[in-house]
Amino acid sequence: MSHLLKNKNLKELAKIYDWVSMCTHCGNCKYGYEYGAATNFAAMLCVQGDKFNFDSYRGSRGKVSLARSLLHNRIGWSDKVAHVLFTCTSCGACQQMCETDIKPWILRMFETLRYEAWKQNVAIPENIKAWSSTIGTLYNPYKEPHENRLDWLPSDVRASLPKKAEYIYFAGCTASYRRKQLARATVSLLQKLKVDFTVVEDEWCCASPLLRTGQYDLAAKFVEHNKALPEKYGASTFITTCSGCYRTLGRDYTMDAPEGYADKYGKMTGVKVLHTTHLLEEMLKKGEIEFTGSFNKKVTYHDPCHLGRHAEVYETPRNVLKAVPGLELVEMYRNRKFSFCCGAGGGVRGGFADYSLETAGKRVKEAEATGAELVTSACPFCYTNLADAIELNKSPLKMEDVVEIIEPIVRRK
Repeated sequence: MSHLLKNKNLKELAKIYDWVSMCTHCGNCKYGYEYGAATNFAAMLCVQGDKFNFDSYRGSRGKVSLARSLLHNRIGWSDKVAHVLFTCTSCGACQQMCETDIKPWILRMFETLRYEAWKQNVAIPENIKAWSSTIGTLYNPYKEPHENRLDWLPSDVRASLPKKAEYIYFAGCTASYRRKQLARATVSLLQKLKVDFTVVEDEWCCASPLLRTGQYDLAAKFVEHNKALPEKYGASTFITTCSGCYRTLGRDYTMDAPEGYADKYGKMTGVKVLHTTHLLEEMLKKGEIEFTGSFNKKVTYHDPCHLGRHAEVYETPRNVLKAVPGLELVEMYRNRKFSFCCGAGGGVRGGFADYSLETAGKRVKEAEATGAELVTSACPFCYTNLADAIELNKSPLKMEDVVEIIEPIVRRK
């Protein structure tokens, strides 16, 4: 069907047109739904649609219409088109609900549309352009000096780590520059559990912010650089507390389209990628972890989109939390594949901070409704957005990562 396209300049988008054309415009993508004998579930999952209400913003159907119309020259590029594309958090809720053959290609389509938008004279969010202009030399999206990347790590701990190890703790940009206490807690946890790991000074951004915002060309050198780290340090496994890093290292680096970007950057082979909760769950199952205390609080867990819908890891962090003595786990109404995004992903926190925090505020209200004392998650980016919303809304809730709950009260058996 691609030979019928009028706009041949959109080469990347044209490559996936045959899949884009498979959308039936049924509208299932706009809401979360599940029908069962005991209960029916129905809720708004699309944070973008919940905010802007128009069909172009809600679910994948509107973006499919934009893609088709652009390829057939029915519409031209404009600031309004760019606004639709860049206010999507790429949470994957619409992909989860889709029941047609376009389903696996939806997130790839969003990122491809953004790739094409960069080449047009349209309003890319200024804050995205700002970090994009420096990430190629600073190797992080926070515009921080690369030489400060390991400032979070105490010098004595850094000196004690081996030069080569089985695991590389890939801290990620957010933990390294914004949630340093989480990076330190992770290192302390790994040491307590006697894991053979190291932390490397030449870690670069995993490229998730670049891929999610459609910056394919700039992402290439980041993927190439990070793929070489395991061999350099004798490691077989990346371990990360960041859900975005986990999704990117574990899928974008290793899987072909549409799930990953091995079709563009080559495939990382022979290297495992674990989230910290995977390691904890595995060690708990083997009886290798002993709890030295309890955590006597009612807790609700927020599913990060990159760990949940993107990578289908739902039960692992919950299993870890359920193993903690004294911890009572309660669920929000929207959870697991039906989770409501914190509002930070897809470049939205950087590009539209007010809208991002407004979305996080909605999630905080949902967490409050459970009666929980504390919200936990397994992603420093979700942590940042939810913690900021808790403070902004003067919520009584507290925020801690799963690692921060576990670290003070465990040791290796």
